[in-house]
Amino acid sequence: MPRDIRHSTPAFETLRFVASVCLSRLSRQTRRDFSGYEIGKRRKLSVVPHIALDMAKELLRAVNITDGDQAVAPEAIASKIEAVLLGIPDKQAFRLASIATEEREALTDDIADQVRDAILAAYTVKEIEREQNPPPAMESNGWMAHECIKLDEKPRYKWRHTWAGEKGDDFVGYDGATCLGRVFRLDYTMQSEKWFWLVEHVPLERPDRACPSAGWEWGAREAACRVEKCYEAIMRLNGKRAA
Repeated sequence: MPRDIRHSTPAFETLRFVASVCLSRLSRQTRRDFSGYEIGKRRKLSVVPHIALDMAKELLRAVNITDGDQAVAPEAIASKIEAVLLGIPDKQAFRLASIATEEREALTDDIADQVRDAILAAYTVKEIEREQNPPPAMESNGWMAHECIKLDEKPRYKWRHTWAGEKGDDFVGYDGATCLGRVFRLDYTMQSEKWFWLVEHVPLERPDRACPSAGWEWGAREAACRVEKCYEAIMRLNGKRAA
């Protein structure tokens, strides 16, 4: 199916939808073979079993079709569809190859209705019960849920204003004498509500970072905690911290 409607559409409507899609995606040559080159002339009905079996297989991918407690084989369903297709009068069938979209769609809808009714009359049709997919993990600022800064998490290193004697939204953090990073806001940007963070250059023998060294968070606390986490991750990658 081109789109998944199984969780929001009743089975009988899915039957009609899939049948309509299968007819709509027939190649131009197949439509011409079914329709003929003139009304009632040069129709190649040998294509009907192929159309019917393809449609039957698509229907079984979309819904459960049973006869009592037994699943119905696609060939049995195809025979019902064949009967519908072979019962279309020559004058109507010729419309399937029409250049007028309205004519083709009107016949497609009519055939889809007949296919749905024929299958519902012969079999029991139910929606396929599918396992619910687990909800996708929430993502924020490029971090997955388990990586986000917790509400009660606080910075563990020392932070102070970047410029001595000046207040403002700009801070640097220190691991002893080592500057580990900086957090700040830029009021003149379109993202002035965010706090940007970056990990400062740390002199390492093997500068393996394999970890983000800059980004943004919504608050100063979160940004400072993010700097600390990334700083420690970089240090661990370079063997400067216990793994």
